[in-house]
Amino acid sequence: MLGVRLDKQLEDRLNALARKVQRSKSFLAKEALIRYVEEEERKHRENKLTLARWEEYQETGETVSNEVMMEWLESWGTETEKSCPVK
Repeated sequence: MLGVRLDKQLEDRLNALARKVQRSKSFLAKEALIRYVEEEERKHRENKLTLARWEEYQETGETVSNEVMMEWLESWGTETEKSCPVK
């Protein structure tokens, strides 16, 4: 169980929205928390992946050149679309 104190303005907005969409304030708050937690978890995963990629680059120095990457991007949507370049 979780209790959350809302300022008057936010509580009024939540009440108004609950009436408009015919849902309870608890339902709306739970949905908002689910979305927030999912987004924060996604950010955490992305940050972790970015750091792992950076560490790999620091160890190997392997990259895909900008020229090769641009050629690949420019081929998108054409009849001669290229495969994703690899290191």
